[in-house]
Amino acid sequence: MGSYVDAEYWYREALRSKPDHIPAHLTYAKLLSKWGRLEEAEQWFLKAKNIAPNDSSVYQHYGQFLADCERYYEAADIFLKAAEFASNEYEIIFNAANTLRQAGRNEEAEAYYKRAVQLKPKEVASHMNLGAMLHVNNKLQEAEQSYLKALNLRPDDQITRNNLQKLQNLIQLKKTRECRNQSFYNIDDNA
Repeated sequence: MGSYVDAEYWYREALRSKPDHIPAHLTYAKLLSKWGRLEEAEQWFLKAKNIAPNDSSVYQHYGQFLADCERYYEAADIFLKAAEFASNEYEIIFNAANTLRQAGRNEEAEAYYKRAVQLKPKEVASHMNLGAMLHVNNKLQEAEQSYLKALNLRPDDQITRNNLQKLQNLIQLKKTRECRNQSFYNIDDNA
């Protein structure tokens, strides 16, 4: 317990001597969050946001805090703000996509996963998650391509293999249903 008290003392001292030091605000907020002092932690994130309203790292850390608290809709909005300031930062774009997905904002999540793939085309997780989002959004052919790209990059990825198999089963089921529907409605004019 002494180390917590000591750590808190020194963070407060650092913030007293340099109240606009953003890394100290963020680190102290994360420490408070780790200790379960969530309301205090959020206040420190908000102070950092007020001091540096255009700093993407403030929004990134605050968004992660909100996601950790399962406040996904708010987290998604904060990550989108971070993405405005750092549109080429892969981690921010990928986390924005994840929180959008967790918030049920699937079309937006798809767009951000596509952006993540553009930023890091060799990152397996981007292709895999884009495939999953396309699958959820019922864009089955595109989903299949994303899964195949992920497997091209990491052939032994079992999650992607399982997702691809589920997708291919769904595609086959839809084709079977279409064939049945077409044959059901065929009319013989000679009858």
